[in-house]
Amino acid sequence: MNFQRHPPSTEEIFVDHITHVVEDLNAANADLVKYGFSTSKTADKLPKREPLSIEIILGQGFIKITKSPEYLFSHNNRPSISGLALETNNLEGTQGRLTLSGFHPLPLAQEIFWKTNSSGDSIAADASVCKLRKSDMAEAYVEFIFHDPENSLWQGSNPSHDNSIQALRDIVVGVDDPDEAAGRYSWFANKGSLKKIGDLGWRITLDRGNLIICQSSTLGTLMNAQILQETTGVIAYSVLSESLEDTFEFFKNKQLNVKKIHESLLLLPLPESVGGCVFIGEKDSEFPWND
Repeated sequence: MNFQRHPPSTEEIFVDHITHVVEDLNAANADLVKYGFSTSKTADKLPKREPLSIEIILGQGFIKITKSPEYLFSHNNRPSISGLALETNNLEGTQGRLTLSGFHPLPLAQEIFWKTNSSGDSIAADASVCKLRKSDMAEAYVEFIFHDPENSLWQGSNPSHDNSIQALRDIVVGVDDPDEAAGRYSWFANKGSLKKIGDLGWRITLDRGNLIICQSSTLGTLMNAQILQETTGVIAYSVLSESLEDTFEFFKNKQLNVKKIHESLLLLPLPESVGGCVFIGEKDSEFPWND
């Protein structure tokens, strides 16, 4: 399966990345390497200044691990999944739209992300971000992001991961009132394509990936997965694997607590140093919120 990165077109919105906030970047990095991820901190040549975050770059999307306290909410402690970012190719227009929709976007800012290139060096790329005031979204630190497609971070081959995971797809947000929150996140994403998912909640369909708005207790019951945390906030996300069989065997050989929901879907609790859970499938259609 081809997971080549490409920027969104004028009206497209993509799931871009998920953010974990942790206490100890070194411990989180060591555990993620054990879980089969190649991280920006495993480069042979690291930047001189210790970064506040590390990244797991995938063919589409990426995972960010940070120790920055700005990602902390009152309802979650470190470690936890606390942030989500959507990608747009018109950040200034998005900032204006969010203001007109009643949100409170902060001034545009620059962020630096890291990637290990084919020579084993750590390379950096700037991106522009538009974050919302925390009070706009009680569940997660949400933002829009614009990547310069000419930037070296997004060119060339991406790191390969021993666990065969290739792409970030959906973000599952646990809320108190799914109906209210689905409307709020729909306005945020500028996508009116909401779909009721039985008793689970709502799916907001993006141009790559989805936002799943539900009560965490309902998802845990549906999946028969007691490992899902019953809380508000980002409780899980989904990724695509090049080979689900290889992914399952990798985690079993490492004696990690991977759960087979059915033959085409895995659920993996991430290490305690990182927090959260991840659903793993080979196709988007394997996730329980997709038709």
